[in-house]
Amino acid sequence: MRLVTRGDFDGLVCGVILTIARDIDAFLLAKPHEIQENIFTFSKNDIIANLPYHSDCGLWFDHHINEVKLAAEIQFEGAFKVAPSCARVVLDYYLKDIPELERFEKIVQVADKIDSAQLSLEDIKNPHKWFIIERTLHAYDPAGRLGNFQEYFTDMIEWIKTYPLSTILMMDEVQSRIEHVRSEHKIFINALRESSHAEENVVLTDTRSYDYFPNGNRFLIYTLFPEQNVSLSIFNARGSHQSVIFCGHNIFNKTCATDVGELMKNYGGSGRLSAGSCVVDQSEADTVFQEICDTLKKNG
Repeated sequence: MRLVTRGDFDGLVCGVILTIARDIDAFLLAKPHEIQENIFTFSKNDIIANLPYHSDCGLWFDHHINEVKLAAEIQFEGAFKVAPSCARVVLDYYLKDIPELERFEKIVQVADKIDSAQLSLEDIKNPHKWFIIERTLHAYDPAGRLGNFQEYFTDMIEWIKTYPLSTILMMDEVQSRIEHVRSEHKIFINALRESSHAEENVVLTDTRSYDYFPNGNRFLIYTLFPEQNVSLSIFNARGSHQSVIFCGHNIFNKTCATDVGELMKNYGGSGRLSAGSCVVDQSEADTVFQEICDTLKKNG
């Protein structure tokens, strides 16, 4: 079977559990809009996890609140429930029949924290252990020195199943990505300051003028703009004529009144109450970005 999931920490932990529970022999890392836009062809031999449902797949696992209505209306194999992470949904589904999966409870707890943004300042400013592993999944080097990401992702699945965290952290491939993440930390913060400004309760970040924007934790924006209760960012997708707009509630100042997932649906996107995104043509990006900003300011 093929596993189709996101290339993030939640998708990684889903992969760990599902490759034990099912006979997975291929992987596809996808983004939500690619599922919704039918970029890929699916069959009953596919498992989709942590991504929107597709009627041609064999198994579907998800936890996003915006899929509640759909999950109640359709017949599907797999599991859906609103949960902190999709990894939690997958673990709960298989644990009764495969007791050995209990050994992954701690890493699923980390996935819960990361995917629901229940993070401390220390987790964001100075990540260690599984939190620094999570940051390596976002590392990008335009010179290509970090190697193929999908290979790293699928290797990490096998490492987690086989080795303790202490061993994984010392592997050459992991160390090179950790070094890259840490080397770009200060550069990222400076670039974030330069490309961001506040408008009432909204902090806006526009990185479209950058050929390459350094790596960093997106939650760091809330340490620079603690009084704003929501962030709105935009960047141009590499190799396309599209812009990606992302919106998220401040995870420390939880006063934003906007349902971000519902707002993003108006522009063909998706999400949940506290975070979401949409993809628009670059010719429409300025207009959409401003409309979303105006709505966030109006809602407070």
